[in-house]
Amino acid sequence: MASISEWYAGKNVLITGATGFMGKVLVEKLLRSCPDVNALYILVRPKAGQSMSERVQDMMKCKLFDRVREDNPDFHQKIIPISSELMQPGLAISPEDVQTLTSCINIVFHCAATIRFDEPLKHALQLNVIATQQLLSLAQQMQHLQAFIHISTAYANCNRRHIDEVIYPPPVEPKKLIDSLE
Repeated sequence: MASISEWYAGKNVLITGATGFMGKVLVEKLLRSCPDVNALYILVRPKAGQSMSERVQDMMKCKLFDRVREDNPDFHQKIIPISSELMQPGLAISPEDVQTLTSCINIVFHCAATIRFDEPLKHALQLNVIATQQLLSLAQQMQHLQAFIHISTAYANCNRRHIDEVIYPPPVEPKKLIDSLE
C-alpha cells in the first residue's frame, strides 16, 4: 500500500476555500507532506478591493507557510489560482479553465462555505448547497477524478445529543428549500 505522500505524487488537486482558515491549513499540509504533488489548483475570487492575484500572494506570505518556504522556496509554482465566484452560475469559471480542470484534476477538496450563523438563509443556501451541487457537476466531468472530499460544518444535527455516522432525514425537503429562493 502506498503512503499518503506516494499516493499524492504527480496528482493535481483542486481546492475551494483555499484562502480561508481550513483551506490554508490544507494547502500548507499538502505542500509540506506531499512534496511531489504536481499542482494545487485553487478557486479564488476577488474580495475587499483585492484582485485574485493579490489574495493568493497574501496567502503565500502567511507565517503558516514559513516551513514550506524553507524546504522549497519555489513552492508557489505549484499553486495555480483559478478565477471563480461560487455564488455565480457555473461557479463563474471560464470555459478554458473548465477544460483545464476537467482534463487534469485527480482530487477535489471542497472547503468553501459560509460559517456565519447569522447569514441570511438565501446566501447560506447559495454558497453551502447550490455551489456544492455545481462543484459536484463539474467533478462529474473530470476525466481523472479519484476522490471528492467535502469539508462540511461541524454543526450539522446540533439538536441531537448523540450523532451517528448516518445520513439523517432533512427537516425540510432540500429541493423545496432551494426552489423557495426563487
